[in-house]
Amino acid sequence: MEAIKTSPILVTGATGYVASNIIKLLLERDYKVRGTVRSLANKKKYDFLYKLAPEKNDNLEFVEADLLDSKKWPAAVDGVEYVLHVASPFPSSQPKDENDLIRPAVEGTLNVLRASVEKGVKKVVVTSSVAAIYYGHKGRTLTEDDWSIEEKCTPYSKSKLRAERAAWDFWRKNIGKFEMTTVNPGLIVGPVHAVSGGTSEQIVADFMTGNVPGIPKINFCMVDVRDVAECHLKALFSPNSNGKRYICSAESLWMKDLAQTLRGEFEKHGYKIPSMTVGKFLLSLAGIFDKRTADVLPEVGIERSVNNRLSVEELGMTYIKPQQSLIDMGYSLIKIGAVPDKIKKETEGKKG
Repeated sequence: MEAIKTSPILVTGATGYVASNIIKLLLERDYKVRGTVRSLANKKKYDFLYKLAPEKNDNLEFVEADLLDSKKWPAAVDGVEYVLHVASPFPSSQPKDENDLIRPAVEGTLNVLRASVEKGVKKVVVTSSVAAIYYGHKGRTLTEDDWSIEEKCTPYSKSKLRAERAAWDFWRKNIGKFEMTTVNPGLIVGPVHAVSGGTSEQIVADFMTGNVPGIPKINFCMVDVRDVAECHLKALFSPNSNGKRYICSAESLWMKDLAQTLRGEFEKHGYKIPSMTVGKFLLSLAGIFDKRTADVLPEVGIERSVNNRLSVEELGMTYIKPQQSLIDMGYSLIKIGAVPDKIKKETEGKKG
């Protein structure tokens, strides 16, 4: 490991939810980190990263790169032996044109991999998703051998599916030139460091602010962002992970379980978490006004089950319970201002 620490590890999409947690973990463990951002001039976007492990900021540097700009990636990976390719478009609602998601996901991944081969990178870990595994399948527990059926995919899941398939096709064509692993997380929850507008962040914030019509019967495979970061590092440093996918998921929860957890922790502070279950009909009516609600209609009533055995047995993963992750996420959303701070007002009211 000491040899690895002599050169920086590249983390793409540095300001993202997963990437920022990976950067924090790497810095805390004394690794040098090079993060990619879209614009070095827009320091406000990435300034929060200097606060993650401030005593290790000498080990942190940033370079400018964009997923669709192939010319900048060779410079970004120059002098790097290990790459964590985390960057990928992640919308809070599905776009009008699915290619707005698919093109940067696929071309961005290939741009990073081509540059990695050109510059002699030893290993790349690509962040994929269970969205590339479970769409179109029902009634059984899925493993890393499964792939989503493209015709059943949403635009986001299609972007993850095509990007991962493109990555593996590229790896097979360049076998022996570099090692590659993918990590396939479920819905990522847990503490946030900055507002990102990601799906899980929006779901929890909507529940805490009452900005939802009720609780849809939707099931998610969930995982803590800190575990996702850990899984990336374990996959990167494992000598046996080359050519493998790893499902990264703690367990599956229904939306009602998510709401119940938040209600149990935050209702005492004045947050009104919804308790009424809504079916497809009410959701479809809400979808007229809320694009995000309309996007979840195909998922109503489908239970998701994935097997995380490979990550547990081969990488030694132990997972934080989603209930704790959701509570930590709620408090972090209050801290960064994404949710009104009723706790502070409550405390000030008692003092008054």
